[in-house]
Amino acid sequence: MVSVHIRILGPVSMYYRNEAVPLAGQRQLRVIAALALVSGRAVSTPELIGHLWGENPPRTAPGQLQTSVWMIRRSLAAAGVPQETVLSTASGYQLDPAHCEIDSDIFRYSVAAAKKLVRAGLKEEALERIKDALALWRGPALATISSSALQTRAARLEEERVAALQQRICLEITLGEYEEAIGELTDLIVLHPLREELYAHLMQALYLSGRQADALAVFRRARNTLTDELGIDPGPRLTTLERAILRQDADMLAAVPGMARR
Repeated sequence: MVSVHIRILGPVSMYYRNEAVPLAGQRQLRVIAALALVSGRAVSTPELIGHLWGENPPRTAPGQLQTSVWMIRRSLAAAGVPQETVLSTASGYQLDPAHCEIDSDIFRYSVAAAKKLVRAGLKEEALERIKDALALWRGPALATISSSALQTRAARLEEERVAALQQRICLEITLGEYEEAIGELTDLIVLHPLREELYAHLMQALYLSGRQADALAVFRRARNTLTDELGIDPGPRLTTLERAILRQDADMLAAVPGMARR
């Protein structure tokens, strides 16, 4: 039975029986974040020290790390957790995989399950599963963590979130839910203005919803952004899609991977 719920898809936090377990200060937050990121595997003491202090840790760092772990364990015990959650290993520490549930693990499992449903032709079910996965996010990953090393890991999680969003959008377009996709893509492009695949999906959704002129305007916006920011022209995916829209080519639906014919 899962005892402790650890959340890193947003502010780092721990819960037991729906009650928050207090984590005092950056050190405790970083320890839990570092352990949760590897999902039940051990993290060595030197690596944890690097997450806590960077490249110039104090001589007392090993002792301070031990103190941080002890304080986390004390908070868990005070919350009534019946077993030790942060385990000591030969090289460092790890979370007990038998008694911890980490939101990033649930997210990845749900995304993988959605992909299996797509392969089985169950697109409506896949869309619901991917929505459940994305609902686990409560903000930027590791939002309360200031460690540069851990923020690099957080950026990888953000890439996974964007990929899941694109999967959801592809399913929405495939199922004819164009307006939902258009709104989401418009917001995503503001956050990720150099991702050509987002412009391609938005062009697709606009065209299929009967907005050919708007779809072509998105191409021009993509071209201008890529030229101004990177000094490059749109890639073959966007240019092929633009030509297909101009020709009103029914085969354009195959131009963007993940889309299906009407």
